[in-house]
Amino acid sequence: MEINSKCKCVDLDLLNPNEFYGHFVFTALGKSEGTTLGNVLRRTLLSNLYGFRIVGVRIAGINSEFASLEGVREDLFEIMLNLKELVILNYNIMDPTCYGRLKAYGPAIITAASLELPNNVKILNPGNHLLTISDKSLIELEIKIEAGKSYVLAKDQKLEGASDFIPIDSSFAPISKVNWYLKSLPHYIEKNNEELHLEIYTNGTLLPHEALLQARTVIGYMLSTIKGMEFPCFESYQKRKIDKKNLTHSQIEESNYNYNGIVKYSSIKNNMSLDDINETIKNTSKLENSSLYSLGLSTRIIKALKKVNINFTQDLIQYPLSDLIGIPGLGIKSVEQIKKKLNHFYQLSKNE
Repeated sequence: MEINSKCKCVDLDLLNPNEFYGHFVFTALGKSEGTTLGNVLRRTLLSNLYGFRIVGVRIAGINSEFASLEGVREDLFEIMLNLKELVILNYNIMDPTCYGRLKAYGPAIITAASLELPNNVKILNPGNHLLTISDKSLIELEIKIEAGKSYVLAKDQKLEGASDFIPIDSSFAPISKVNWYLKSLPHYIEKNNEELHLEIYTNGTLLPHEALLQARTVIGYMLSTIKGMEFPCFESYQKRKIDKKNLTHSQIEESNYNYNGIVKYSSIKNNMSLDDINETIKNTSKLENSSLYSLGLSTRIIKALKKVNINFTQDLIQYPLSDLIGIPGLGIKSVEQIKKKLNHFYQLSKNE
């Protein structure tokens, strides 16, 4: 039975003037689909949605964030931290950059409501404290507002235009928090199916369901940009696979082994299958590391070989054949027997 996944909003609440809460449920998801969908939506909501933030501040004659302002209780660094906390809503999303200005006389406590902004821009927390003027000084400053996403450090801000703007860390994301968890559906609906519960908290510039729709659009756009997919590694693998298959039906080049520059052996014969080659290599490796008894030599021959310190098959292979006849206790027949036993694994070349 086919079950179509659906998404519904089960709760929507205004927690405070600057925080919306939305609870969404995705039903009838297959096993493990909920985990995949939850991770993708959470990362997209937190990192890929656009928002507006103050990115720089300019004050005449000031070029350092650690400078103090005459008649102002806070230094510029503290003022910048206060500006960083302002939540900005821009109704004209087609205008990604705008400016605001502050001109105030003291003594006075200055809040975000004192900023002069374009008609399409609104500060959602106008009561936030900016600075305190302790005397009759005049304070003038200008802020730059831009659109962006995720979190951008001051050192990474690209402030085009006037060079005397001091950059500010900016958290553009309109989403403050995202939680998700899974619940299993009753077995009578569909075995192993589950539902995804997604909780979205926004900063007030975006409603939770608007954020979810934007996230769905962003995910679709990111996947749609993958227009051409190339798999050169797969093509190379297929070619190697075909070559390996053809290897079993063609002649294999004779492999020669040269031990000590004296005797050459060819263990791989023409027209051998790949399995035969592997078996020969396996037997050869086993032979070279085994004792002389594995060759099936007579006890008399083995005793004669051990007298000249030939204790293993590897020692015998590396020993010059021309010198075997000189070993006490070995005659021509004994040497021929040794060659015959070795030829079970090595075929003497015609040059020998």
